[in-house]
Amino acid sequence: MLEKYLPSSRDTWSWRPATLSDVNAIVDMAESQFQPEITAVFTPDRRMLARHLAQAIIAQTYNNLEQQIIVARDRDTDALVAWAWLGRGGHTMYAPEEFAEAHFAHIDLTLSTRNRVTIMAQILQQWRLWCLIGGIPVLVSTSIREDQAGFMNLHRAAGFMVRGSFAYLKVA
Repeated sequence: MLEKYLPSSRDTWSWRPATLSDVNAIVDMAESQFQPEITAVFTPDRRMLARHLAQAIIAQTYNNLEQQIIVARDRDTDALVAWAWLGRGGHTMYAPEEFAEAHFAHIDLTLSTRNRVTIMAQILQQWRLWCLIGGIPVLVSTSIREDQAGFMNLHRAAGFMVRGSFAYLKVA
């Protein structure tokens, strides 16, 4: 699917599970780059996001198949370039399959388009692998962003079925 985007030595960033020390940088990125997308509908609360992140990171620390919160940091500067949060335990009212739901995928908007596409493809690969390892049969990713065409096209390229702003992947 997106093998050409697998992490490699050409990447200027590296991935790892998020830790509590990442919370402020994650919230800063969410506020500075993505908050304008939601303010017409929601009232952002920095402390609320930080609390939920911290709780999920702690849960992930003790059970890495409960949540997946990952960060990509620049190899030279250690600056946050992306983060993603995937949770499990979702169910529809009409089918027995559990699904993992993407909560966030934020990528530094000052990066080149090529790097942003590569990072998002890597996120999708990591989400799929996490679902395979956890035995989660369906992966769901959505977008609230106004400009989501490229995001959804990348999902299609990764084998997702796209319906509006929702993308579904039968993992197993």
